[in-house]
Amino acid sequence: MNRIERLYSDLSRLGRETEMMDTVITMLADDLMEATAASGHSRQDVIRRVVEGGYDMAALISSALGLPQALTSSMPNAGGDLRLEFRRSHVAFTAAAAHLTALPEEAALHYRGLTLTPGEVVPQRIAEIVLTHDSLGTAWSMEEADPDSALDALEALMRRMAQRSEIPPLRIDTVEGETWELGDQGQRVFGDREALVQWLAWGETGDLESDAPLPSLPTLPQWS
Repeated sequence: MNRIERLYSDLSRLGRETEMMDTVITMLADDLMEATAASGHSRQDVIRRVVEGGYDMAALISSALGLPQALTSSMPNAGGDLRLEFRRSHVAFTAAAAHLTALPEEAALHYRGLTLTPGEVVPQRIAEIVLTHDSLGTAWSMEEADPDSALDALEALMRRMAQRSEIPPLRIDTVEGETWELGDQGQRVFGDREALVQWLAWGETGDLESDAPLPSLPTLPQWS
């Protein structure tokens, strides 16, 4: 699959994941929006964070390419319709992301403490959507995400882990065949993508396998 095919495949998958989350937040009553999510913040605050991330990424891409900024401005105010802004941020992001292949493959885009290549931008956004959706504590769970979206979430979490000097050496192996290593000769942790996401994001050990007790990991910045 070439760059253009990969981009549009990723954008299509992002659209599906975003639509599922949009359905959920549209049905949430206002009082339920104030309930606490898995991150310890209110659902409203968590959704606002991912909305702002969509606008931030759109502005970043547009700036790198010299595109018009009209659609990529941030939320006008915190009191606006959050559900509507969620949809608008998706439109802003996808409009900008459609031009990512115009950037060199190794271009560096700096986003919330991460350095992403153009090919990592849409997967990072997919990760933010599915992690946010998972954190809301509704009937939806990570198991309902596309398998590639669960992989995007896991890769995004590993990017954050790699930034933290206090992370113990780890070798993460998935049932599906992926491997990540943090440090040398790290403790091996084995499980499926979804279970590993639950552990890295929320500390839920689930059905993970390891030769020693799982280490306590530091709290990451909000996964976006």
